[in-house]
Amino acid sequence: ASCIRKVTPQGVVTTLAGAGGQSGYVDGERENARFNLPAGVAVDGDGNIIVTDYDNHCIRKVTPRGKVSTLAGSVNIDGDGDPKGGFANGEGQDARFYCPSGVAVDLDGNVIVC
Repeated sequence: ASCIRKVTPQGVVTTLAGAGGQSGYVDGERENARFNLPAGVAVDGDGNIIVTDYDNHCIRKVTPRGKVSTLAGSVNIDGDGDPKGGFANGEGQDARFYCPSGVAVDLDGNVIVC
């Protein structure tokens, strides 16, 4: 599914952001946001969920209220209309990733991606 879901200790499942079966790339509120194969998740010290958006080649942030934004990287579309990744250091949308999958947040709040 191209969404972020939560399972409580009691087994109750809720969708935090995105919509099952509807992939794409959209920042925004809960069900309006779109992901393209979210792969890894981590939680920062403020309760934000950091997500590697594998096929969009970027890192996304989901706030506790469900608002989705792009933290780093950007979706570049190739000539066939597909997202393409890359490798570049930079700030925000200037950074480039290729199929990021793993993510962690260190004690200083830095997001570590592989």
